[in-house]
Amino acid sequence: MYAGIDSDKDNFFSHNDCLAKSLSSASDQMTSGSLQDNITEIIRPTSESLSNGLQISDKAEEAILQWDGLTFVVETNVKKELTSRVILNQISGHVQPGETIAIIGSSGAGKTTLLNALSGRISGGRLSGKILYCGSQRQPGIFRRATSYVQQEDIMHSLLTVQETLMYAAKLRLSNSQYSQEQKQARVEDILKQLRLEGIRNSQIGNTQNRGISGGERKRVSIGVELLTDPRILFLDEPTSGLDSNSSQLTVELVRKIVTERRIAALMTIHQPSARIFNMFDKVILLSQGHVVYFGSTASTIDYFSNIGYACPVHENPADYFVDLMTLDYRSEEALAESKMRVANLAYCFLQYKTQVRAKDYAKAVIMYDQAILAEKQESAVVIAQPTRNSWIYEYKTLAQRDWLNLMRNVPFLASQVIQSLATALIVGFMFFHLKHDSASIQNRLGVLYIVALNATFPIIMPALYAFFDERDIMLRERSAAVYRVTPFYISKATTFMPIALTSSAVFICGVYFISHLAFSTGKFFATLGVLSCLNVVSISFMLMVGSAVRTMDVAFVIAPGIITIELLFGGLLANPKTIPEAIKWIHWINPVYYAYAAFVRNEFSGLEFACIPGAVCYSNGNDVIDAYGMGRFTVGQDVAMLLVIAAIFYMAGYALLRWRAKPKFTWI
Repeated sequence: MYAGIDSDKDNFFSHNDCLAKSLSSASDQMTSGSLQDNITEIIRPTSESLSNGLQISDKAEEAILQWDGLTFVVETNVKKELTSRVILNQISGHVQPGETIAIIGSSGAGKTTLLNALSGRISGGRLSGKILYCGSQRQPGIFRRATSYVQQEDIMHSLLTVQETLMYAAKLRLSNSQYSQEQKQARVEDILKQLRLEGIRNSQIGNTQNRGISGGERKRVSIGVELLTDPRILFLDEPTSGLDSNSSQLTVELVRKIVTERRIAALMTIHQPSARIFNMFDKVILLSQGHVVYFGSTASTIDYFSNIGYACPVHENPADYFVDLMTLDYRSEEALAESKMRVANLAYCFLQYKTQVRAKDYAKAVIMYDQAILAEKQESAVVIAQPTRNSWIYEYKTLAQRDWLNLMRNVPFLASQVIQSLATALIVGFMFFHLKHDSASIQNRLGVLYIVALNATFPIIMPALYAFFDERDIMLRERSAAVYRVTPFYISKATTFMPIALTSSAVFICGVYFISHLAFSTGKFFATLGVLSCLNVVSISFMLMVGSAVRTMDVAFVIAPGIITIELLFGGLLANPKTIPEAIKWIHWINPVYYAYAAFVRNEFSGLEFACIPGAVCYSNGNDVIDAYGMGRFTVGQDVAMLLVIAAIFYMAGYALLRWRAKPKFTWI
């Protein structure tokens, strides 16, 4: 980036002069305060002088992304006092098509924060400065579709194959108005070849439970998903994290090759690359404590640091050496003070270099627009067309196909539903085998109907909630790239989980109903099946609401059982609704289990006659039972209507919560 480092050494300051000035300033000002404050005080005179008289070269205007004076500040509460912490401090630079730039620094240096700021994915603080895309202000919708972001964690559907993962991504990300299905398939084939994934195209992605492809292959699939849209800029957060040296080298090598061939730009954070990987990058940004200590050609880093008094040993990895230089040493007070002094010196020397390098060469790397230049470029900027989106119906159909395929391959989930339904049906059915029409059978009928209602809660909600969380995390990643709308995803989840729940419940009720010999009437059987189906609808809607509301699965697995337990307590069997204190009686009026159980009891006991047994509490007919247990307030139809109303409320609440959670809350400048 700094072309003058090699060609204009006459303009480059001597390291003795830089070192003397910076150490003198540092020793005067390092006595107190934070490292950020000390560095700021040391470099302020230099940074202020940079803003005067800088001209923009023609080469700089070709930059696809430019940033100037980028500063990010977060508020922290320390001992009940609100303090500001500067994460990024006056970062400037640009990237051109065909360039691959590495952002390197120790933990806490601000690497990921800088990447997120440039990619439009930063939140939770105050971001200031200027970021220009193709010479004009970024527009979130356009910028998100023109760029791609590869996260550090590879979140994908574990049961889909590599080719299926890429194909569904192509269907959802590429517009039907611009690409035919054959062209989408061709794009997938190109990605498979470019990233050397052809040999594993039919292998499942896998996860910790199911063995799949390797970590390096997973990373390349993640990169392939983002490359399908042919982005102008590719952002990668720690793409080599957790990979062995060979996989890391192959990943960076393939990214650089694609960037060069497609004439796009790539910026990636990387912690401590090997010497071979380090030399693959065109340019490098070295960050320490939110300050740039070097931004320029990778090939010139060793010469630059040698000139300022930090010569890299011949046989040492340059990246390791530079990271060691930029890292604070907390082993002792003396070591910490020395490392703070060194970091301040590095930041000062780099700013000192920028003041002495020729303005033309410097402008190629750090573009500092004033308001007049910015306004002029915005007025003359070329209007970038926003890509057209696929139709709602197409998005829903594609998501439903993907969800259904993924669900059908989830053998543990399906097996648990089938086995649980059959086993519970047999146990409950024979436990209440062939109920008679006497007073002793009343309690058994009430019990078996309550178990039917219970079976539509825990066994339906908890497994589906576990499966939904993985899907939700994938949706949040895809939504951050504006791949599809929230509505088709949400409805797809409801419609794919529902058939499994209904089938499971139908198997269960058929076994229980006929083995226990509940009221043998076609109308009553289908009424029971209908009420149970409505309760299943409520359960799925409740699952979606809880899954959309909470952040982590651990919290969901605490909240959901707690609410279900309360519903069962107020369901109508354990406590008679007539005897519940008024202060908490309202709970059973919003309780779906109560309405379902009341409908079951009213449907079962209406018209039944019972023979009294001496010594037992006797109800001569079913209507007396309904009245005694407080189940006669509503008709079966009214109970069903209340279940559907509750389900609708849960669905709407879940959608609103999911839409709120999925909405990008990023800061744009």
